[in-house]
Amino acid sequence: MDIKRLKGTQDILPVEVGLWQSVERISRNFFSLYGYREIRTPIIEETRLFARSVGQDTDIVKKQMYSFIDQGNRDISLRPEETASVVRAYIENRLGNTEGFVKLYYMGPMFRSERPQAGRFRQFSQIGVEAIGSCSTYLDAEIIILLNNLLKELGVTGYSFNINSLGCEKDKSGIANILKKELKNRMSALCEDCQARYTTNILRILDCKRASCRKTVSAISVKGALCRDCDERFLSLQKILKSNNVEFTIMPALVRGLDYYTGLVFEVSAPSLGAQDAIAAGGRYDNLVSDLGGESQGAIGFAIGLERIIQVLSSIKTTAAIDKGVSLFIATIGKQAYREGFDILSELRREGITSDIDYRQKSLKAQMRYADKIRAGYVLILGEDELKDRKAVLKNMGDGSQIEVGLNNLVEELKRLKGKSNA
Repeated sequence: MDIKRLKGTQDILPVEVGLWQSVERISRNFFSLYGYREIRTPIIEETRLFARSVGQDTDIVKKQMYSFIDQGNRDISLRPEETASVVRAYIENRLGNTEGFVKLYYMGPMFRSERPQAGRFRQFSQIGVEAIGSCSTYLDAEIIILLNNLLKELGVTGYSFNINSLGCEKDKSGIANILKKELKNRMSALCEDCQARYTTNILRILDCKRASCRKTVSAISVKGALCRDCDERFLSLQKILKSNNVEFTIMPALVRGLDYYTGLVFEVSAPSLGAQDAIAAGGRYDNLVSDLGGESQGAIGFAIGLERIIQVLSSIKTTAAIDKGVSLFIATIGKQAYREGFDILSELRREGITSDIDYRQKSLKAQMRYADKIRAGYVLILGEDELKDRKAVLKNMGDGSQIEVGLNNLVEELKRLKGKSNA
């Protein structure tokens, strides 16, 4: 067959899915611990939602979105990120009226037509949280502390937090004016895209990844651009993070690639990934709810790039990366043993014990190889002689040890062994 997956997409095979599920399960548990509840929004939205929220002049909207006109002559886009969709759902479903302050989390695929490379796909997955309805600095701190603790729980090491404050709208305008003044006579040092951004959205220049542009803006200082209130808020956040043992670096040039950010912005990088080293990012977007037609509300969130987290965890071979397979595989010899084994299989599954059996009429030796391949914890070896005595051999596939067990109390024995291994 010459039909292959589209460039920039990937097949996640069963041997790999275990790690994905582990990350998703741990994340769900953590979000619940902090009071966040799941929300699920459509993969397709009106294109104007992202043009208004992410920014008409951003690379995402201008170059990367998958947009099309549907049969109803509507301009539709596959979502390139989730925050705008969550805010749209918050407004449309009147969550501000029914619930007031909300803490939400999401998991799912996003789509951007970017040049595929390590850690970057055209269909990619994000896990994120959004808290809408508060401007509290302590909420800012909770978001960062939650992300920091979650990364630790997942087993991620060697990452670093970079934080910055863009201040209020007046402060952002002030920063833009400083950049315009300082870059006016340095345009030749900027890439073609950044030369265009000078007129359309100058803050985007700070987010450019080209070495020449980074070198040019690194010589520009925007220190002192924040108003007193925004400066005090940022200093207060730093004190809270330090008291909670969160290590961070202040990066004045950090702006992120989305127009809706105001105030706090942050990014988590893992140098082991190379050039594409950002594994999570977020910040405040206090104006987005009102920009999309709702009442003005403070809001903050973050998103984790799931593929990049998986890449990090796979490289350091954490225990979470192990595909554990079924608890028990039943290997049989003879037709009568197979019939009995299949009945035992049904009983085990009713009791919640993950189990499987051979469906290809293989030899005992081949069945044992298959059990090892699928990483079964134990193998129950059942033959005609064992049936007569209502006993069978139970082999531990981890250490190779074997014990004899009665078929009538097999469930109890397996639960005992499982409890012992979890102790």
